[in-house]
Amino acid sequence: MPEYKKFDRSGGAAPRRQSLLDEIKELDVRLLSLVSRRNYLMGKAASKRKQKGLPLGDPDMERRIFETWTAEAGNKKFDVKTARRVFEQLNNLAYAAVAKPEHRKLSTYILSPPHKPVDVTFDGPGSLLQSKLWIALSAAAGAESKMAPLCVNDEITELIKALNQAGAHISWDGEMVESRSGDGIEFEEKLIFAGDNAMTMFLSIAFGLKTVGKFKIAGGPILKQFDSRPLAEILSPLGARLNTLDLQSHGLPARLECGGRMASSIEISEDIPAEFVAALALAAWTYPQGLTFKFNEEWHGLDLLQEVVDVLNKCGVKAKLTETECVVPATKDISVPEEPAIALEPELCSALLAIPAFSGGQVTINGFWPKSAVAEDALQTLKAGGLEINISKGSITATKGETAEAPSFDFGKAADLFPIGLALAVNSRSECTVSNISDAVMFEQGIELLERLGIKYERGDEELTVLPGRLKWDEAWSAPTPFFGIALGLLAWIRPGISIENPGDLTDLWPRYWTLYNSLPEINGLKDPEVKKKDESKTRRRIKIN
Repeated sequence: MPEYKKFDRSGGAAPRRQSLLDEIKELDVRLLSLVSRRNYLMGKAASKRKQKGLPLGDPDMERRIFETWTAEAGNKKFDVKTARRVFEQLNNLAYAAVAKPEHRKLSTYILSPPHKPVDVTFDGPGSLLQSKLWIALSAAAGAESKMAPLCVNDEITELIKALNQAGAHISWDGEMVESRSGDGIEFEEKLIFAGDNAMTMFLSIAFGLKTVGKFKIAGGPILKQFDSRPLAEILSPLGARLNTLDLQSHGLPARLECGGRMASSIEISEDIPAEFVAALALAAWTYPQGLTFKFNEEWHGLDLLQEVVDVLNKCGVKAKLTETECVVPATKDISVPEEPAIALEPELCSALLAIPAFSGGQVTINGFWPKSAVAEDALQTLKAGGLEINISKGSITATKGETAEAPSFDFGKAADLFPIGLALAVNSRSECTVSNISDAVMFEQGIELLERLGIKYERGDEELTVLPGRLKWDEAWSAPTPFFGIALGLLAWIRPGISIENPGDLTDLWPRYWTLYNSLPEINGLKDPEVKKKDESKTRRRIKIN
Protein backbone atom coordinates (compact mmCIF):
# COMPACT_ATOMS: atom_id res chain seq x y z
CA MET A 1 0.00 0.00 0.00
CA PRO A 2 1.15 3.63 -0.60
CA GLU A 3 2.86 5.21 2.42
CA TYR A 4 1.48 8.54 3.71
CA LYS A 5 3.04 10.92 6.19
CA LYS A 6 1.49 10.99 9.62
CA PHE A 7 -0.99 13.86 10.14
CA ASP A 8 0.60 16.73 11.97
CA ARG A 9 -1.80 17.71 14.80
CA SER A 10 0.20 20.86 15.55
CA GLY A 11 -1.86 22.73 13.01
CA GLY A 12 0.23 22.06 9.89
CA ALA A 13 -1.35 21.37 6.55
CA ALA A 14 -2.81 17.90 5.94
CA PRO A 15 -0.64 15.66 3.74
CA ARG A 16 -1.46 15.49 0.06
CA ARG A 17 -2.75 12.19 -1.24
CA GLN A 18 -0.49 10.31 -3.62
CA SER A 19 -1.14 11.41 -7.18
CA LEU A 20 -2.84 9.07 -9.61
CA LEU A 21 0.32 8.94 -11.71
CA ASP A 22 2.53 8.01 -8.75
CA GLU A 23 0.11 5.30 -7.61
CA ILE A 24 0.03 3.74 -11.08
CA LYS A 25 3.84 3.86 -11.27
CA GLU A 26 4.05 2.13 -7.89
CA LEU A 27 1.63 -0.57 -9.03
CA ASP A 28 3.63 -1.06 -12.22
CA VAL A 29 6.80 -1.66 -10.22
CA ARG A 30 5.01 -4.47 -8.36
CA LEU A 31 3.45 -5.72 -11.61
CA LEU A 32 6.82 -5.89 -13.37
CA SER A 33 8.22 -7.84 -10.43
CA LEU A 34 5.41 -10.40 -10.79
CA VAL A 35 5.91 -10.53 -14.57
CA SER A 36 9.61 -11.16 -14.02
CA ARG A 37 8.81 -14.06 -11.72
CA ARG A 38 6.29 -15.42 -14.24
CA ASN A 39 8.88 -15.14 -17.03
CA TYR A 40 11.30 -17.15 -14.94
CA LEU A 41 8.81 -19.98 -14.32
CA MET A 42 7.52 -20.06 -17.91
CA GLY A 43 11.13 -19.88 -19.12
CA LYS A 44 12.09 -22.99 -17.12
CA ALA A 45 9.52 -25.08 -18.98
CA ALA A 46 10.44 -23.47 -22.32
CA SER A 47 14.15 -24.14 -21.78
CA LYS A 48 13.55 -27.84 -21.24
CA ARG A 49 11.43 -28.04 -24.38
CA LYS A 50 14.14 -26.24 -26.30
CA GLN A 51 16.76 -28.75 -25.13
CA LYS A 52 14.63 -31.51 -26.62
CA GLY A 53 14.29 -29.66 -29.92
CA LEU A 54 10.62 -28.84 -29.28
CA PRO A 55 8.86 -25.48 -29.76
CA LEU A 56 9.22 -23.12 -26.81
CA GLY A 57 5.45 -22.82 -26.37
CA ASP A 58 3.50 -25.70 -24.84
CA PRO A 59 -0.15 -25.49 -26.02
CA ASP A 60 -1.46 -27.85 -23.36
CA MET A 61 0.22 -25.96 -20.53
CA GLU A 62 -0.98 -22.62 -21.92
CA ARG A 63 -4.53 -23.97 -22.16
CA ARG A 64 -4.50 -25.01 -18.51
CA ILE A 65 -3.09 -21.69 -17.36
CA PHE A 66 -5.59 -19.69 -19.40
CA GLU A 67 -8.44 -21.54 -17.69
CA THR A 68 -7.54 -19.42 -14.64
CA TRP A 69 -7.68 -16.27 -16.77
CA THR A 70 -11.08 -17.24 -18.10
CA ALA A 71 -12.41 -17.94 -14.61
CA GLU A 72 -11.05 -14.68 -13.18
CA ALA A 73 -11.94 -12.46 -16.13
CA GLY A 74 -15.62 -12.37 -15.17
CA ASN A 75 -14.88 -11.60 -11.52
CA LYS A 76 -12.44 -8.80 -12.39
CA LYS A 77 -14.67 -7.46 -15.18
CA PHE A 78 -12.12 -8.06 -17.91
CA ASP A 79 -13.04 -8.75 -21.52
CA VAL A 80 -11.95 -12.35 -22.23
CA LYS A 81 -10.83 -11.56 -25.79
CA THR A 82 -8.58 -8.75 -24.61
CA ALA A 83 -7.32 -10.91 -21.75
CA ARG A 84 -6.37 -13.60 -24.28
CA ARG A 85 -4.15 -11.16 -26.18
CA VAL A 86 -2.47 -9.93 -22.99
CA PHE A 87 -1.92 -13.57 -22.00
CA GLU A 88 -0.24 -14.36 -25.34
CA GLN A 89 2.00 -11.30 -25.11
CA LEU A 90 3.10 -12.28 -21.60
CA ASN A 91 3.95 -15.76 -22.86
CA ASN A 92 5.91 -14.35 -25.79
CA LEU A 93 7.84 -12.14 -23.37
CA ALA A 94 8.89 -15.24 -21.43
CA TYR A 95 9.81 -17.22 -24.54
CA ALA A 96 11.84 -14.32 -25.97
CA ALA A 97 14.10 -14.50 -22.92
CA VAL A 98 14.82 -18.17 -23.65
CA ALA A 99 15.34 -17.89 -27.40
CA LYS A 100 18.72 -16.96 -28.84
CA PRO A 101 19.08 -13.22 -29.49
CA GLU A 102 18.97 -13.73 -33.25
CA HIS A 103 15.77 -15.74 -32.88
CA ARG A 104 13.89 -13.35 -30.62
CA LYS A 105 11.76 -12.20 -33.53
CA LEU A 106 9.95 -15.25 -34.83
CA SER A 107 10.26 -15.89 -38.56
CA THR A 108 7.00 -16.18 -40.45
CA TYR A 109 5.89 -18.59 -43.15
CA ILE A 110 3.72 -17.09 -45.89
CA LEU A 111 1.00 -19.35 -47.27
CA SER A 112 0.17 -18.98 -50.99
CA PRO A 113 -1.02 -22.30 -52.45
CA PRO A 114 -1.41 -22.63 -56.24
CA HIS A 115 -4.88 -21.69 -57.54
CA LYS A 116 -5.42 -24.88 -59.49
CA PRO A 117 -7.66 -27.87 -58.82
CA VAL A 118 -5.72 -30.45 -56.83
CA ASP A 119 -5.22 -34.08 -57.82
CA VAL A 120 -3.74 -35.78 -54.79
CA THR A 121 -3.21 -39.45 -53.84
CA PHE A 122 -1.04 -40.62 -50.95
CA ASP A 123 -0.82 -43.19 -48.16
CA GLY A 124 -2.45 -41.64 -45.11
CA PRO A 125 -1.04 -41.49 -41.59
CA GLY A 126 -2.20 -44.26 -39.28
CA SER A 127 -4.31 -43.69 -36.17
CA LEU A 128 -2.18 -42.37 -33.31
CA LEU A 129 -4.21 -44.28 -30.72
CA GLN A 130 -4.14 -47.58 -32.60
CA SER A 131 -0.42 -47.12 -33.30
CA LYS A 132 0.29 -46.69 -29.58
CA LEU A 133 -1.80 -49.73 -28.70
CA TRP A 134 -0.08 -51.99 -31.23
CA ILE A 135 3.42 -50.73 -30.38
CA ALA A 136 2.88 -51.30 -26.64
CA LEU A 137 1.29 -54.71 -27.20
CA SER A 138 4.12 -55.81 -29.50
CA ALA A 139 6.65 -54.73 -26.89
CA ALA A 140 4.84 -56.50 -24.02
CA ALA A 141 4.50 -59.73 -26.01
CA GLY A 142 8.06 -59.57 -27.34
CA ALA A 143 6.60 -60.06 -30.81
CA GLU A 144 7.98 -59.47 -34.29
CA SER A 145 5.84 -57.00 -36.20
CA LYS A 146 6.01 -54.17 -38.70
CA MET A 147 3.59 -51.24 -38.70
CA ALA A 148 3.29 -48.75 -41.56
CA PRO A 149 2.50 -46.13 -42.65
CA LEU A 150 2.26 -44.47 -39.24
CA CYS A 151 2.21 -40.88 -38.10
CA VAL A 152 5.63 -41.12 -36.45
CA ASN A 153 5.67 -37.90 -34.45
CA ASP A 154 7.06 -37.02 -31.02
CA GLU A 155 4.27 -38.89 -29.21
CA ILE A 156 5.14 -42.12 -31.00
CA THR A 157 8.92 -41.81 -30.68
CA GLU A 158 8.67 -40.97 -26.96
CA LEU A 159 6.56 -44.10 -26.41
CA ILE A 160 9.07 -46.23 -28.31
CA LYS A 161 11.98 -44.87 -26.26
CA ALA A 162 10.10 -45.48 -23.00
CA LEU A 163 9.32 -49.10 -23.94
CA ASN A 164 12.92 -49.68 -25.03
CA GLN A 165 14.03 -48.48 -21.59
CA ALA A 166 11.91 -51.34 -20.23
CA GLY A 167 13.61 -53.92 -22.46
CA ALA A 168 11.67 -53.75 -25.74
CA HIS A 169 13.37 -53.92 -29.14
CA ILE A 170 11.54 -51.34 -31.23
CA SER A 171 12.90 -49.06 -33.93
CA TRP A 172 11.47 -46.69 -36.49
CA ASP A 173 12.47 -45.58 -39.95
CA GLY A 174 10.40 -42.90 -41.66
CA GLU A 175 6.76 -43.97 -41.34
CA MET A 176 7.53 -47.58 -40.36
CA VAL A 177 7.85 -48.95 -36.83
CA GLU A 178 9.37 -52.39 -36.31
CA SER A 179 9.28 -54.60 -33.21
CA ARG A 180 11.82 -57.42 -32.92
CA SER A 181 11.30 -60.57 -30.88
CA GLY A 182 12.40 -60.58 -27.26
CA ASP A 183 11.43 -61.38 -23.70
CA GLY A 184 8.85 -58.62 -23.40
CA ILE A 185 9.18 -55.64 -21.09
CA GLU A 186 10.20 -55.41 -17.43
CA PHE A 187 10.01 -52.23 -15.36
CA GLU A 188 11.31 -53.24 -11.91
CA GLU A 189 14.02 -50.90 -10.54
CA LYS A 190 14.17 -48.94 -13.79
CA LEU A 191 13.77 -45.27 -14.62
CA ILE A 192 11.32 -44.66 -17.47
CA PHE A 193 11.16 -41.29 -19.20
CA ALA A 194 7.58 -40.79 -20.44
CA GLY A 195 8.16 -37.52 -22.32
CA ASP A 196 5.18 -35.19 -22.45
CA ASN A 197 2.32 -37.47 -23.48
CA ALA A 198 0.05 -38.89 -20.78
CA MET A 199 -0.64 -42.11 -22.72
CA THR A 200 3.05 -43.08 -22.51
CA MET A 201 2.88 -42.68 -18.73
CA PHE A 202 -0.41 -44.61 -18.55
CA LEU A 203 0.94 -47.52 -20.60
CA SER A 204 4.12 -47.66 -18.50
CA ILE A 205 2.06 -47.83 -15.30
CA ALA A 206 -0.40 -50.36 -16.72
CA PHE A 207 2.21 -52.85 -17.92
CA GLY A 208 4.37 -52.22 -14.82
CA LEU A 209 1.61 -53.43 -12.48
CA LYS A 210 2.13 -57.11 -13.37
CA THR A 211 5.42 -57.37 -11.45
CA VAL A 212 6.07 -57.07 -7.72
CA GLY A 213 8.54 -54.26 -7.15
CA LYS A 214 8.96 -50.56 -7.86
CA PHE A 215 10.20 -48.28 -10.60
CA LYS A 216 10.41 -44.57 -11.31
CA ILE A 217 8.75 -42.55 -14.05
CA ALA A 218 10.04 -39.14 -15.12
CA GLY A 219 8.55 -36.77 -17.68
CA GLY A 220 8.69 -33.43 -19.45
CA PRO A 221 7.09 -30.10 -18.46
CA ILE A 222 3.52 -31.22 -19.20
CA LEU A 223 3.64 -34.40 -17.13
CA LYS A 224 5.37 -32.55 -14.31
CA GLN A 225 2.11 -30.60 -13.98
CA PHE A 226 -0.11 -33.67 -14.33
CA ASP A 227 -2.51 -34.28 -11.45
CA SER A 228 -2.04 -37.96 -10.63
CA ARG A 229 -4.41 -38.00 -7.62
CA PRO A 230 -7.42 -39.45 -9.52
CA LEU A 231 -5.28 -42.48 -10.50
CA ALA A 232 -5.10 -43.58 -6.86
CA GLU A 233 -8.78 -44.58 -7.03
CA ILE A 234 -7.84 -47.42 -9.39
CA LEU A 235 -4.26 -48.16 -8.34
CA SER A 236 -5.19 -48.88 -4.73
CA PRO A 237 -7.48 -51.89 -5.45
CA LEU A 238 -4.85 -53.10 -7.93
CA GLY A 239 -2.30 -53.30 -5.09
CA ALA A 240 -0.20 -50.36 -6.22
CA ARG A 241 0.66 -46.85 -5.15
CA LEU A 242 2.07 -43.92 -7.15
CA ASN A 243 4.22 -41.67 -4.95
CA THR A 244 5.22 -38.31 -6.42
CA LEU A 245 8.84 -37.41 -5.67
CA ASP A 246 8.30 -33.64 -5.77
CA LEU A 247 6.45 -32.60 -2.61
CA GLN A 248 5.20 -29.45 -4.35
CA SER A 249 3.61 -31.35 -7.21
CA HIS A 250 1.20 -34.20 -7.96
CA GLY A 251 2.90 -34.99 -11.28
CA LEU A 252 6.15 -36.59 -12.35
CA PRO A 253 8.71 -37.68 -11.33
CA ALA A 254 7.00 -40.42 -9.35
CA ARG A 255 7.67 -43.91 -8.04
CA LEU A 256 5.21 -46.75 -8.69
CA GLU A 257 5.17 -49.41 -5.98
CA CYS A 258 3.45 -52.68 -6.91
CA GLY A 259 2.94 -55.96 -5.12
CA GLY A 260 -0.33 -55.93 -3.25
CA ARG A 261 -3.21 -58.24 -4.04
CA MET A 262 -4.82 -57.21 -7.31
CA ALA A 263 -8.59 -57.01 -7.49
CA SER A 264 -10.23 -58.87 -10.35
CA SER A 265 -12.86 -56.14 -10.84
CA ILE A 266 -12.84 -52.37 -10.47
CA GLU A 267 -15.40 -49.57 -10.69
CA ILE A 268 -14.68 -46.70 -13.09
CA SER A 269 -15.88 -43.21 -12.16
CA GLU A 270 -16.10 -40.13 -14.37
CA ASP A 271 -13.00 -38.68 -12.68
CA ILE A 272 -10.69 -41.39 -14.03
CA PRO A 273 -8.94 -40.45 -17.30
CA ALA A 274 -10.39 -42.61 -20.08
CA GLU A 275 -6.93 -43.12 -21.60
CA PHE A 276 -5.70 -44.62 -18.32
CA VAL A 277 -8.58 -47.10 -18.33
CA ALA A 278 -7.74 -47.97 -21.95
CA ALA A 279 -4.07 -48.58 -21.00
CA LEU A 280 -5.11 -50.84 -18.11
CA ALA A 281 -7.44 -52.79 -20.39
CA LEU A 282 -4.63 -53.30 -22.92
CA ALA A 283 -2.33 -54.67 -20.20
CA ALA A 284 -4.94 -56.63 -18.21
CA TRP A 285 -4.17 -59.95 -19.96
CA THR A 286 -0.83 -59.91 -18.10
CA TYR A 287 -2.50 -59.66 -14.65
CA PRO A 288 -2.96 -62.85 -12.54
CA GLN A 289 -6.77 -62.82 -12.78
CA GLY A 290 -7.24 -60.54 -15.75
CA LEU A 291 -9.47 -57.55 -15.04
CA THR A 292 -13.11 -56.54 -15.31
CA PHE A 293 -14.06 -52.86 -15.64
CA LYS A 294 -17.52 -51.67 -14.59
CA PHE A 295 -18.93 -48.26 -15.48
CA ASN A 296 -22.19 -46.40 -16.01
CA GLU A 297 -24.01 -46.35 -19.34
CA GLU A 298 -22.83 -43.62 -21.71
CA TRP A 299 -19.45 -43.45 -19.97
CA HIS A 300 -17.30 -41.08 -22.02
CA GLY A 301 -14.46 -43.58 -22.57
CA LEU A 302 -16.46 -46.33 -24.24
CA ASP A 303 -15.02 -45.58 -27.70
CA LEU A 304 -11.46 -45.94 -26.40
CA LEU A 305 -12.25 -49.29 -24.80
CA GLN A 306 -13.78 -50.48 -28.07
CA GLU A 307 -10.46 -49.73 -29.81
CA VAL A 308 -8.58 -51.73 -27.16
CA VAL A 309 -10.95 -54.69 -27.30
CA ASP A 310 -10.66 -54.82 -31.11
CA VAL A 311 -6.85 -54.91 -30.87
CA LEU A 312 -6.86 -57.61 -28.18
CA ASN A 313 -9.33 -59.75 -30.13
CA LYS A 314 -7.05 -59.64 -33.18
CA CYS A 315 -4.30 -61.08 -30.97
CA GLY A 316 -6.41 -63.96 -29.66
CA VAL A 317 -7.31 -62.37 -26.31
CA LYS A 318 -11.04 -62.95 -25.77
CA ALA A 319 -11.88 -59.52 -24.37
CA LYS A 320 -15.55 -58.48 -24.29
CA LEU A 321 -17.25 -55.10 -24.07
CA THR A 322 -20.83 -54.18 -23.22
CA GLU A 323 -22.43 -50.81 -22.42
CA THR A 324 -21.54 -51.16 -18.73
CA GLU A 325 -18.69 -53.67 -18.55
CA CYS A 326 -15.40 -54.66 -20.15
CA VAL A 327 -13.84 -58.05 -19.41
CA VAL A 328 -10.22 -58.88 -20.24
CA PRO A 329 -9.17 -62.42 -19.24
CA ALA A 330 -5.67 -63.41 -18.16
CA THR A 331 -3.75 -65.39 -20.78
CA LYS A 332 -0.26 -66.35 -21.86
CA ASP A 333 -1.37 -67.21 -25.37
CA ILE A 334 -1.19 -63.99 -27.35
CA SER A 335 -0.32 -63.77 -31.02
CA VAL A 336 0.50 -60.35 -32.45
CA PRO A 337 0.10 -60.17 -36.26
CA GLU A 338 3.30 -59.63 -38.22
CA GLU A 339 1.74 -56.62 -39.97
CA PRO A 340 -1.13 -55.23 -37.86
CA ALA A 341 -3.80 -53.36 -39.83
CA ILE A 342 -3.98 -49.79 -38.52
CA ALA A 343 -6.80 -47.48 -39.60
CA LEU A 344 -6.31 -43.90 -40.74
CA GLU A 345 -6.03 -41.08 -38.20
CA PRO A 346 -9.59 -39.66 -38.55
CA GLU A 347 -9.23 -36.02 -37.50
CA LEU A 348 -5.90 -35.38 -39.23
CA CYS A 349 -7.03 -37.10 -42.45
CA SER A 350 -10.31 -35.17 -42.36
CA ALA A 351 -8.38 -31.90 -42.16
CA LEU A 352 -6.42 -32.95 -45.28
CA LEU A 353 -9.57 -34.11 -47.06
CA ALA A 354 -11.00 -30.59 -46.62
CA ILE A 355 -8.57 -29.19 -49.23
CA PRO A 356 -10.85 -29.66 -52.31
CA ALA A 357 -13.54 -27.47 -50.68
CA PHE A 358 -11.12 -24.56 -51.19
CA SER A 359 -9.07 -25.58 -54.23
CA GLY A 360 -11.40 -27.80 -56.24
CA GLY A 361 -10.26 -31.17 -57.57
CA GLN A 362 -9.94 -34.21 -55.36
CA VAL A 363 -7.87 -35.73 -52.55
CA THR A 364 -7.57 -39.51 -52.14
CA ILE A 365 -6.01 -40.98 -49.02
CA ASN A 366 -5.03 -44.64 -49.16
CA GLY A 367 -5.88 -46.66 -46.07
CA PHE A 368 -9.04 -47.89 -44.41
CA TRP A 369 -11.39 -45.49 -42.70
CA PRO A 370 -12.04 -46.33 -39.02
CA LYS A 371 -15.46 -47.18 -37.63
CA SER A 372 -15.70 -44.93 -34.59
CA ALA A 373 -17.77 -42.03 -33.28
CA VAL A 374 -14.86 -39.64 -33.88
CA ALA A 375 -14.52 -40.77 -37.49
CA GLU A 376 -18.27 -40.43 -38.13
CA ASP A 377 -18.40 -36.93 -36.60
CA ALA A 378 -15.37 -35.95 -38.67
CA LEU A 379 -17.14 -37.01 -41.88
CA GLN A 380 -20.23 -35.01 -40.92
CA THR A 381 -18.04 -31.92 -40.55
CA LEU A 382 -16.66 -32.40 -44.08
CA LYS A 383 -20.10 -32.99 -45.58
CA ALA A 384 -21.46 -29.86 -43.88
CA GLY A 385 -18.65 -27.93 -45.60
CA GLY A 386 -19.79 -29.02 -49.04
CA LEU A 387 -17.53 -32.02 -49.62
CA GLU A 388 -18.59 -35.27 -51.24
CA ILE A 389 -17.00 -38.30 -49.60
CA ASN A 390 -16.48 -41.69 -51.22
CA ILE A 391 -15.18 -44.51 -49.00
CA SER A 392 -13.89 -47.72 -50.57
CA LYS A 393 -12.20 -50.75 -49.03
CA GLY A 394 -8.70 -49.28 -49.20
CA SER A 395 -9.13 -45.51 -49.59
CA ILE A 396 -11.24 -42.43 -48.97
CA THR A 397 -11.77 -39.65 -51.54
CA ALA A 398 -13.07 -36.11 -51.10
CA THR A 399 -14.28 -33.87 -53.93
CA LYS A 400 -15.93 -30.48 -53.92
CA GLY A 401 -19.72 -30.59 -53.96
CA GLU A 402 -22.60 -28.21 -53.33
CA THR A 403 -22.60 -26.28 -50.07
CA ALA A 404 -25.90 -25.89 -48.24
CA GLU A 405 -27.41 -22.39 -48.06
CA ALA A 406 -27.08 -22.25 -44.27
CA PRO A 407 -24.53 -24.89 -43.20
CA SER A 408 -24.47 -26.07 -39.60
CA PHE A 409 -21.37 -27.59 -37.97
CA ASP A 410 -21.51 -29.82 -34.89
CA PHE A 411 -18.18 -31.52 -34.22
CA GLY A 412 -19.39 -34.03 -31.65
CA LYS A 413 -16.38 -36.08 -30.55
CA ALA A 414 -14.15 -34.76 -33.36
CA ALA A 415 -13.41 -31.64 -31.29
CA ASP A 416 -9.96 -31.02 -32.83
CA LEU A 417 -11.68 -30.18 -36.13
CA PHE A 418 -13.20 -26.96 -34.74
CA PRO A 419 -10.66 -24.74 -36.61
CA ILE A 420 -11.26 -26.71 -39.83
CA GLY A 421 -15.02 -26.23 -39.37
CA LEU A 422 -14.47 -22.48 -38.96
CA ALA A 423 -12.48 -22.40 -42.20
CA LEU A 424 -15.23 -24.35 -44.00
CA ALA A 425 -17.85 -21.97 -42.56
CA VAL A 426 -15.94 -18.94 -43.88
CA ASN A 427 -15.47 -20.69 -47.23
CA SER A 428 -19.23 -21.26 -47.59
CA ARG A 429 -19.73 -17.49 -47.96
CA SER A 430 -23.06 -17.78 -46.18
CA GLU A 431 -24.33 -17.50 -42.62
CA CYS A 432 -23.27 -20.63 -40.68
CA THR A 433 -23.82 -22.03 -37.22
CA VAL A 434 -20.87 -23.64 -35.45
CA SER A 435 -22.03 -25.41 -32.28
CA ASN A 436 -21.03 -27.85 -29.53
CA ILE A 437 -17.76 -26.06 -28.69
CA SER A 438 -17.13 -27.35 -25.17
CA ASP A 439 -13.47 -26.27 -24.88
CA ALA A 440 -13.64 -22.67 -23.60
CA VAL A 441 -10.04 -21.88 -24.53
CA MET A 442 -10.41 -23.21 -28.08
CA PHE A 443 -13.66 -21.24 -28.35
CA GLU A 444 -11.80 -17.96 -27.64
CA GLN A 445 -8.99 -18.95 -30.00
CA GLY A 446 -11.54 -19.45 -32.76
CA ILE A 447 -13.01 -16.01 -32.10
CA GLU A 448 -9.55 -14.47 -32.30
CA LEU A 449 -9.02 -16.13 -35.69
CA LEU A 450 -12.32 -14.72 -37.00
CA GLU A 451 -11.40 -11.24 -35.77
CA ARG A 452 -7.99 -11.43 -37.44
CA LEU A 453 -9.74 -12.40 -40.66
CA GLY A 454 -12.19 -9.49 -40.30
CA ILE A 455 -15.16 -11.89 -40.22
CA LYS A 456 -18.22 -10.80 -38.25
CA TYR A 457 -19.84 -13.26 -35.88
CA GLU A 458 -22.41 -13.67 -33.13
CA ARG A 459 -21.50 -15.72 -30.09
CA GLY A 460 -23.54 -17.86 -27.71
CA ASP A 461 -22.52 -20.06 -24.79
CA GLU A 462 -21.06 -22.90 -26.87
CA GLU A 463 -21.86 -21.79 -30.41
CA LEU A 464 -20.98 -19.22 -33.02
CA THR A 465 -22.87 -17.77 -35.93
CA VAL A 466 -20.36 -16.92 -38.65
CA LEU A 467 -21.46 -14.19 -41.06
CA PRO A 468 -20.21 -13.89 -44.66
CA GLY A 469 -17.63 -11.23 -45.43
CA ARG A 470 -14.41 -10.36 -47.19
CA LEU A 471 -11.22 -11.65 -45.59
CA LYS A 472 -8.34 -9.48 -44.48
CA TRP A 473 -4.99 -10.32 -42.93
CA ASP A 474 -2.53 -7.89 -41.34
CA GLU A 475 0.17 -9.79 -39.50
CA ALA A 476 1.46 -13.28 -38.79
CA TRP A 477 -0.25 -15.42 -36.18
CA SER A 478 1.07 -18.15 -33.91
CA ALA A 479 -1.50 -20.92 -34.42
CA PRO A 480 -2.53 -22.20 -30.96
CA THR A 481 -2.91 -25.80 -32.18
CA PRO A 482 -1.70 -27.63 -35.31
CA PHE A 483 -5.29 -27.80 -36.56
CA PHE A 484 -5.50 -24.00 -36.44
CA GLY A 485 -2.33 -24.01 -38.56
CA ILE A 486 -3.95 -26.37 -41.08
CA ALA A 487 -6.99 -24.06 -41.12
CA LEU A 488 -4.73 -21.13 -42.03
CA GLY A 489 -3.35 -23.19 -44.91
CA LEU A 490 -6.90 -23.79 -46.17
CA LEU A 491 -7.94 -20.15 -45.80
CA ALA A 492 -4.89 -19.11 -47.85
CA TRP A 493 -6.77 -20.28 -50.97
CA ILE A 494 -9.30 -17.53 -50.24
CA ARG A 495 -6.81 -14.93 -48.96
CA PRO A 496 -3.29 -15.63 -50.28
CA GLY A 497 -0.48 -14.27 -48.13
CA ILE A 498 -1.78 -15.44 -44.77
CA SER A 499 1.29 -16.00 -42.60
CA ILE A 500 1.99 -18.33 -39.67
CA GLU A 501 4.67 -17.88 -37.03
CA ASN A 502 4.97 -21.51 -35.90
CA PRO A 503 4.92 -23.80 -38.96
CA GLY A 504 7.01 -26.35 -37.02
CA ASP A 505 4.05 -27.19 -34.79
CA LEU A 506 2.29 -28.76 -37.79
CA THR A 507 5.34 -30.92 -38.41
CA ASP A 508 5.15 -32.03 -34.78
CA LEU A 509 1.65 -33.37 -35.47
CA TRP A 510 2.52 -34.97 -38.82
CA PRO A 511 6.10 -34.72 -40.14
CA ARG A 512 4.95 -34.88 -43.79
CA TYR A 513 2.45 -32.01 -43.67
CA TRP A 514 4.60 -29.38 -45.39
CA THR A 515 5.85 -31.94 -47.92
CA LEU A 516 2.21 -32.40 -48.90
CA TYR A 517 1.24 -28.71 -48.84
CA ASN A 518 4.28 -27.50 -50.80
CA SER A 519 3.89 -30.24 -53.45
CA LEU A 520 0.37 -29.21 -54.51
CA PRO A 521 -1.52 -29.23 -56.85
CA GLU A 522 -0.60 -32.71 -58.20
CA ILE A 523 0.69 -35.48 -55.95
CA ASN A 524 0.92 -39.19 -56.59
CA GLY A 525 2.51 -40.53 -53.42
CA LEU A 526 4.45 -38.43 -50.94
CA LYS A 527 8.21 -38.45 -51.34
CA ASP A 528 10.76 -37.10 -48.91
CA PRO A 529 12.83 -34.16 -50.20
CA GLU A 530 16.02 -35.31 -51.88
CA VAL A 531 19.19 -34.71 -49.90
CA LYS A 532 21.97 -33.28 -52.06
CA LYS A 533 25.08 -35.39 -51.86
CA LYS A 534 28.41 -33.73 -51.49
CA ASP A 535 30.41 -33.64 -54.72
CA GLU A 536 33.59 -35.55 -53.90
CA SER A 537 35.39 -34.06 -56.90
CA LYS A 538 35.05 -30.57 -55.41
CA THR A 539 36.44 -31.52 -52.00
CA ARG A 540 38.99 -28.95 -50.87
CA ARG A 541 42.53 -30.26 -50.44
CA ARG A 542 45.32 -29.08 -48.19
CA ILE A 543 48.53 -28.35 -50.11
CA LYS A 544 51.77 -28.35 -48.18
CA ILE A 545 54.28 -25.76 -49.36
CA ASN A 546 57.91 -26.29 -48.40
